Amino acid sequence: MSSTANKMIESRVFNIQTQANAAFDVMQELRVNQQLCDIVLCVGGSKFSAHRVVLAGCSPYLRAMFTNGMLESEREFVELHGIESSTMGLLLDFMYTCCIEVTVDNVQAVLQGASMLGLQALRTMCSHFLQNQLTASNCLGIHYFADIYSCTELEAVARQFIYQNFLDVIRMEEFFELPEERLITLLKSDKLQVMSENQVFEAACSWLQYDPGKRLDRACVILQNIRLALLERQFLENVVLKSEYFRTCPKCQLLISKAIRMKLDSSELESVLPRAQPPCIYVMGGRNSTDSQLKSTERYDFLLDQWIHMPSMNIARTAVGAASLDGVLYAVGGECALADTQDDTLYLHCIEMYDPVRKRWERKPDMKLARSFVAVAAVGGHLYAIGGEDRAGSFNIVECYDPKTETWSFVNCMKRRRAGAGVTVCDGKIYVAGGYDKGPHMDRASMEVYDPDTGDWSFAPEMEKACSGLSMVTLDHFIYAFGGRYRHIDQYFDLVERYNTVSRQWTTITPMTTPRAWFGIAVFDNRIYVCGGFDGNSRLRHCEMYSPETDSWTVISGMKIGRAGCGATVV
Repeated sequence: MSSTANKMIESRVFNIQTQANAAFDVMQELRVNQQLCDIVLCVGGSKFSAHRVVLAGCSPYLRAMFTNGMLESEREFVELHGIESSTMGLLLDFMYTCCIEVTVDNVQAVLQGASMLGLQALRTMCSHFLQNQLTASNCLGIHYFADIYSCTELEAVARQFIYQNFLDVIRMEEFFELPEERLITLLKSDKLQVMSENQVFEAACSWLQYDPGKRLDRACVILQNIRLALLERQFLENVVLKSEYFRTCPKCQLLISKAIRMKLDSSELESVLPRAQPPCIYVMGGRNSTDSQLKSTERYDFLLDQWIHMPSMNIARTAVGAASLDGVLYAVGGECALADTQDDTLYLHCIEMYDPVRKRWERKPDMKLARSFVAVAAVGGHLYAIGGEDRAGSFNIVECYDPKTETWSFVNCMKRRRAGAGVTVCDGKIYVAGGYDKGPHMDRASMEVYDPDTGDWSFAPEMEKACSGLSMVTLDHFIYAFGGRYRHIDQYFDLVERYNTVSRQWTTITPMTTPRAWFGIAVFDNRIYVCGGFDGNSRLRHCEMYSPETDSWTVISGMKIGRAGCGATVV
């Protein structure tokens, strides 16, 4: 036997998908021409000829009907209820062709029919389609629909959308038409994203006012689901007590009086769980226009384009690092001047944590090393304090904080000393760029990358310009570096550079409207916000927003206080 014969393949399995597609094309043609059909589906006065075997192969519901000894297994004409005839036509086409056009007008009917017939893939596709259609005006209806048809993923997404957009939802017709039991379920939620409980109270009142004739006698029931003790006292006494809905109801008056008493007892007030807070930019600390260190904190409301004073830190500080982790924010290190003199600087190792739900700051364990101009990043459930400086010089030292054990530990040092560096996290790694080294008195352009899994630092391509006091963020896998100062000539930059982590190249994009260094920066909803800083002449209130989609800047409301050396983060 030849060697060629030895190499012959005796068998092979072929999977030719086009054969199945061709077969279904023929079956669809037969159905359209009413050939070889063995069943007629009667739906809402319309009749649809089909092939029993195709229906059984596509629909678990129909397969059970045809194979479990039911009367329909022997009948030529079978009635189906709960599906519109127009929808049945679409579903039949889908079963034969795997194609269907879903629109905003038919998606709920298609999902309802797919749920009944057990067309799981189509049901999932409709659910995803509805997720993309969510708005403040329809989310309550979509949530109710998803709940009825047990669309778990859609129900969860719609519910979260309602919580996140509560202040918009309560202005829509769907909210005013909510049945009482669904309103109460909504008002009870811990996850409503509101600035204050006053807004929840006002939403409840607007629901009552929509149909006072039928709803006024339910005011007390509704009031029990408002966290009255969290209302501002002046609001309680001047608005709630005097409300036409509650002033004539003895039970309501008792609830309100109890809430006022609770506000005077901090231990009782602790038992009332606040609502979730919508994401906001928090800016804390820094140095103001009179050269004083600040302990104040401000919060930016994205919807209102407005800055609001928040509880102050316990310690005034500038050159402070900040990051958010697990729903709270941390202010790390910094410096303050003893007796308000610049020459007597105290470098800080103290850490404060702010809980936006409880609206209070509390001390956390100190870093091992006191320092200012420290870069802070959160990744992998840990907080990293990177570089910085004290009176003696700049650091390449890195500490890691574990919030579960509340302990700090040293990890591998950077390759270069740097203070006032930019820092960001991208794809699970920490990127640190720029910064100032007191030793050789030089600003850096270099960038280093830290891998928490290996604990190793490595160099990455350096920026175009050396600087310190810059800020960095990550958006859509791009790293952005903003502003900064070049000390040798005291130049402040409006420059913005973007780093592509795939091509490993920096490019220059549209500059900021104002040069600045030592400013706060944060990312929210695919926009980048820069806040305050120093432009070489004054400490800024000025804030602006960058859109990567349009490569353009928009000036937003300025902070209440001009500040530089501040920390900033979104939580």
